[in-house]
Amino acid sequence: MKRNLHVILPIALYLLLRIPSLIEPQWYQDEAGYASTAWLTHLGYGLYVDAWNNKPPLLFGVYGLSQMLFGASEAGLHALTILSGLAAIIAAVVGISRLFSARAALWSGLAIAVIIGTPMLDGDLALPESLLIGPVTVGVVWFLCSCTGSARRRPRALTLVGIGVLLACGFLIQQTALADFGSILLWCLVRRSWRTMLVVGGTFAIVVAAVVVPFVFSAGLHNVWFALVTSYVDYVGDSLGDRLPAYVFRIGLVVAMLVAAWCFRNARDDRFELVRIWATALLFTAIAAGYSYEHFLLPVMIPMVMLVTGLVSRHRDHLLQRIRRPRVLIATAAFAAIASTGWSLFAAGYRSTVWSLGYYVNAAGYATGAISVLEYDTYFGALNYGENEAEQWISSHNLVGSTAMLWTNLAWPLVDEQLVPPTRSGPLYITLALESGTAGILSRMNASPPQLILVTPFHIENLSDVRTFISTHHYVKVMDANGVELYLRSSG
Repeated sequence: MKRNLHVILPIALYLLLRIPSLIEPQWYQDEAGYASTAWLTHLGYGLYVDAWNNKPPLLFGVYGLSQMLFGASEAGLHALTILSGLAAIIAAVVGISRLFSARAALWSGLAIAVIIGTPMLDGDLALPESLLIGPVTVGVVWFLCSCTGSARRRPRALTLVGIGVLLACGFLIQQTALADFGSILLWCLVRRSWRTMLVVGGTFAIVVAAVVVPFVFSAGLHNVWFALVTSYVDYVGDSLGDRLPAYVFRIGLVVAMLVAAWCFRNARDDRFELVRIWATALLFTAIAAGYSYEHFLLPVMIPMVMLVTGLVSRHRDHLLQRIRRPRVLIATAAFAAIASTGWSLFAAGYRSTVWSLGYYVNAAGYATGAISVLEYDTYFGALNYGENEAEQWISSHNLVGSTAMLWTNLAWPLVDEQLVPPTRSGPLYITLALESGTAGILSRMNASPPQLILVTPFHIENLSDVRTFISTHHYVKVMDANGVELYLRSSG
């Protein structure tokens, strides 16, 4: 027991910190978007055609599994993210203990537990970042322990296949996991580890193709390509705009990372070099798109902690001497240049960290009965409480399974009450893009007026258009509470 404290204590802290996530309300709109996509595919809507989202298929498989096991349960979704985080923290702690020491693993593990176990980087939510850290961390750390150092010469083929499968699973949850896979490939490339690169890369490609190709046949290559590739190009373009220097700077950073990896191709500590490549690549991936969503930083944290741990525990005595070497200067400059572009992202992480301090106070107050359900829910935003009231009204009037249009970005009622929308998406912000604006949505609603319309008026897009539709299509307002309006189509 005492020998394994460096593993047990971080796991215990992580699980303790994640307990409040099991009582969270359904408050985050991205979760609602993924859940509604999974629900629409369950109804028979074709993924990337009628049920549209820009994430790979495995993410919706995870959401579909949660709905099958737990129903439309926030606790069920968060239980799956707990398992992913648990796999990540175990892999990280075991890897650090093998690469450095048990003492280093203990302190690093505790730091990782706090970072991924709290809401400071949205680790409490069922987002792609929190779901993919399990498979990719296990995959990269497995590679570190089994395919580098003295084990580099001829790692077992089965080990390489397993690593390729895990990295493919991460990519099939979100495309950004390509950075984890690319880190290993780059490490292999500069060291001419052709067999390792071929087996890991081949397995990755085969698994990804086996999952994606069936959707190419069912949805069409153009739809799949648009969802998984083109929409991301547009997404980055919306952030960076036509600023050519921003693109040139990012291309320069990629070149600098490649040059740094080449300069370290003969480094004696090849394991630590892979950690450096991994941390740098993931930091670049988080920052490159130019958005300030704190959960982008979540996958970066484990390799970052491992990098700092390695510098402190193994290289601190010679750090000042080595930093003068050209290759160290190149690697440090590349890392610093990447970090220098992420101030808005770091600021978002700081704000979320401050918010998370009240998160535990709020959860304790709710658990002890010191605050009401409304007060607890309002900490996350009042809309989730109002939508829950609307769901209760729908259930009490035997309208579960009705046709409904949700003029809201928090689309949980679609899933919870098994509603059928006239459009290809649950959240309004996605639907507006898919249907080419309000005109496309209203055209679908006119063709088949839904039985229910749910509206969240506060700061929602194109509110006047839906109000006009409601006033001209015989709807009666049946609920108006806590920022949510619910309309029922009358027979008049």
